[in-house]
Amino acid sequence: MGDDHTTDLPRPFYDGWSARRRPAARAFWHWHSALKSPTVPAGQDVEAYFDEERARAEAAQPLRGMPEETASAAYEACETHDLTLDWLGAQVEAARLLVGKTRFQNSDQLETFVRLWAAPHARLLGHLAGLTNSVQTGWVDELARGFFHLTHLLRLPADLAQGRLFVPLEELRQYDVTVEQLRTGPATEGARRLLWKQSVRVRDALQRGRSLAEDLGVRKRYALLRYWHGALALLDELDRRDYDLWSAPVELSRFRRLEVYLLMLFGRR
Repeated sequence: MGDDHTTDLPRPFYDGWSARRRPAARAFWHWHSALKSPTVPAGQDVEAYFDEERARAEAAQPLRGMPEETASAAYEACETHDLTLDWLGAQVEAARLLVGKTRFQNSDQLETFVRLWAAPHARLLGHLAGLTNSVQTGWVDELARGFFHLTHLLRLPADLAQGRLFVPLEELRQYDVTVEQLRTGPATEGARRLLWKQSVRVRDALQRGRSLAEDLGVRKRYALLRYWHGALALLDELDRRDYDLWSAPVELSRFRRLEVYLLMLFGRR
């Protein structure tokens, strides 16, 4: 859920782990990262390949598209902490849409991808942190959605350079925006309205997941609140820049970083 496009992008549940759980958290991050740029062997049918890969993951077998040590560490982490392999398999299922050009015709298709890609990854980390009841899992899912959409909103031009777009095409048509406009800018009125809509998607998901922080221990609570307030600060910065994603990466000033730190300690938003 983190990314290299900007150093300010949130990485929820990335740190703050005890020595006992840290190897499992690291294993789940490495699994997720290993699936971000999947390749399919020449001559292999994409659908059949990923059907087989998901079945392998859910049976704790080596994957052809992942280093053996990465897969083994994730399987061991699931066994050690009594976590389902299905959440590893779901990410493999989603990864098939990351082969070649990635596009989603409508919001339902996009949200199905997020449900298979970001939510299972977050659930593994959430359950590792002891967040196991259905209400907590719902909050975890919402935060996963919010942080996923934030990441890909802020790195939209970089995603397009890799052939990926995590904005529904029907919404581009709604605001009369082309893929090429999103690739290069500038921020036309239609593009600003489109990107504002994506920011609302992020804010809504983050707000629905906010209560999760109250169920965490102090160390993880403050880590999550830092990411949560940081995410909203990045959206505010994007709004301040009038939704210009192209002139420079969206990052926070030192003053805004301090504000996020103080909000983490004392404030509610």
